[in-house]
Amino acid sequence: MLNSKLMLVDKDGYTSSILANSLYQRGYKDIQIVNDGNALPKAVAESRPDVTIFNYHFNEFDSLILCNTLKQISPHSLIIAIVSPGPAFKTVDLWAKQTNSIDLIVEKPLSDERFFTKLNDLLKLKISSAALETKAQLLVKLIPEAALSALEPSINNEAKMFQATVLFTDIRRSTELIREMPPRIYFQLLNDLLSAQAKLIKQYEGQVIKYTGDGVMAIFKGMGSSYLAMRCSLALAKASHNITLQYGVGVADGLVLAGLIGDSKSDGQRLQYDVIGATVHLAARLCGMAGAGEVITTKKLIMLAKFTENVARDIEDLSIKGFADKIDCVAFRPYDLIT
Repeated sequence: MLNSKLMLVDKDGYTSSILANSLYQRGYKDIQIVNDGNALPKAVAESRPDVTIFNYHFNEFDSLILCNTLKQISPHSLIIAIVSPGPAFKTVDLWAKQTNSIDLIVEKPLSDERFFTKLNDLLKLKISSAALETKAQLLVKLIPEAALSALEPSINNEAKMFQATVLFTDIRRSTELIREMPPRIYFQLLNDLLSAQAKLIKQYEGQVIKYTGDGVMAIFKGMGSSYLAMRCSLALAKASHNITLQYGVGVADGLVLAGLIGDSKSDGQRLQYDVIGATVHLAARLCGMAGAGEVITTKKLIMLAKFTENVARDIEDLSIKGFADKIDCVAFRPYDLIT
C-alpha cells in the first residue's frame, strides 16, 4: 500500500504541500502534486496513479467535471475528494451519486487520523479487488466459452440437449514421440499445437470444450455449423502436414447433451462442464481411425453440410464400437490436394 502512486490536485500550493508532507511522513513516498487542472488529464494518463486526491474548493465545479474525465482515462484509479462541510459537501456528494466518478468523500479539516485511515482502507480494498480480478481473468481462461452461460445464477444446472457438430483432434504416435524427446520440449510443442488448433476453431466459429491430452474437443452450433466444422477440419488437417506432432481429425453431427457434471450438492466439490452423447463418441471414434493429416466424417454429415470438397476415399459399412448399425464414412487428406 505504501508503494502506491498518489496524486494530489489542489490549486493552492501551500495546502497541497502540507498534505503531501503528512502523507510522506506516514510512508507514502510516490506523491505527485498537480496545481493546474488543465495539466491533470495528461499527468494522469502518463503516471496512472492508484489514487487521485482532490482538495475541492467551493464553487470550483470544473474540478468535479475533471473527475469524470479521469475515470475515463484511468478507470482503475481511485478518486478521493476532500471537502468542507455544508453546501460544498452536499454539492460533491450529489455529484458522486449521479456520476459514480468519486470513490470517497472526506470532510475537512484533516486534523486527525480519519483521512489517512480511510485512505489506507481504500488502498487495501483496491489491492484485494485487483487480486480477485486477476484470479477471475485466469478462471475465464480455464473455463470453456460454452460453459460460461452455465455459471450465470439465473440459469439452472440442468443439462441441455441440442444439435451440434462435434470435432476431435488427436496426435498420432504420441506415446512414441514423448519417449523420443525431452518432456519439456514435447510439452512446449504440444502447447503451441493446441493453441494453434484452438485459434483455428475459433476462426471457424467453433467452441473448444476441452483439451483431451493430445488433442481438442470442439463443438459447432447454429446455422451452417456442419459446413463450418468441415471447413475447419480441413484447415486443421492441412496444418498437420510436415510438422513434428501430426494428428488426425474426426467429425460427426447430431444431438448432444451439455451441462455441469459433478457433485453440485456438496460444498467444495468440483464441477466440470462437458458435452456428451452418441455424437461425441462417434466423432472421437472417427478421429481415432484417421491417419496423420486426415479427416474422417460420415456421409450423412457431408450431405447435410452440402460439402463439395474432393473425397480421398470412401469407407463403406464401417463398423464402429458401440454402434449397432454400420456407418458410411468418407476420408479427406487435404494436403494431398495442395498444388
